[in-house]
Amino acid sequence: MIESRQITLHCTTCRNHKVFNLNMDQVRKVAEGRGLQMQCAYCMVARIWQTSEPVVIEEIDPSISTRAKTILLVDDDDLILRLLQKVLESWDAEIETASNGKDALSKLASRQFDLMICDLQMPEMSGQVLFTHVQDNAFLPAERIPFLTGDKRPEVKEFLDKSGCYFLYKPIQFLEFASQVQAVLANEVKEK
Repeated sequence: MIESRQITLHCTTCRNHKVFNLNMDQVRKVAEGRGLQMQCAYCMVARIWQTSEPVVIEEIDPSISTRAKTILLVDDDDLILRLLQKVLESWDAEIETASNGKDALSKLASRQFDLMICDLQMPEMSGQVLFTHVQDNAFLPAERIPFLTGDKRPEVKEFLDKSGCYFLYKPIQFLEFASQVQAVLANEVKEK
């Protein structure tokens, strides 16, 4: 299971405070008193961030079963798929990839995913058409489908706004990407 916690950190250079969604590896580092290198909006570069408050890691109750999250990455660019996979590989998650919308739809029909990270412009089936099929078949709720796109045309922005999905523009800032994915997964709908 990909666990994350919201922790307030401050930039050690400018003292700016910000709440981050940190994965448990990052939480452990902060709990040990080590800083994390993150982008600072005020300093305009990556800086070391630390916490002012002690961070305590609670023990996980062994009677509570956890399962690894399943993430489907959909992009026709193999380099993007490999980079995204690299960013997510440190998390305890099962990651599958699809190079187009048709391949993704087939994978969504054969198993359940917790999250689908999807490009908008792909051959054979665009992200918009894939999204329509996903919603029609109730494979995933819209809030579990972050989109990636380099297309800033008004009609694309209108689709993204209407979809209810999170989205990031390419080129991807990987710290922002990781934070967004963690936020989406942390905001889980409770399973019955």
